[in-house]
Amino acid sequence: GGVGKTTLARALFTQIFNRFEGYCFLENVREEWEKHNGLGLKKQLYSELLKEKNQDIVMINMFVKDRLCRKKVLIVLDDVD
Repeated sequence: GGVGKTTLARALFTQIFNRFEGYCFLENVREEWEKHNGLGLKKQLYSELLKEKNQDIVMINMFVKDRLCRKKVLIVLDDVD
């Protein structure tokens, strides 16, 4: 830590995100995973990629399986072990 990886990742993300149909920058992934076992990350991913607020876990899983595979998306996961 401490060498500016997040800053660099955010700067690159900001420069190229508009080339994708959907995009999401997830921060503090390790911490969020430990706290909520990934549920909050899934909800944030769904919300940001589709610009929808449906938080039903069944719908989120269907989205990942059926809709995400048809889109050109950029997903950055920051702070992952």
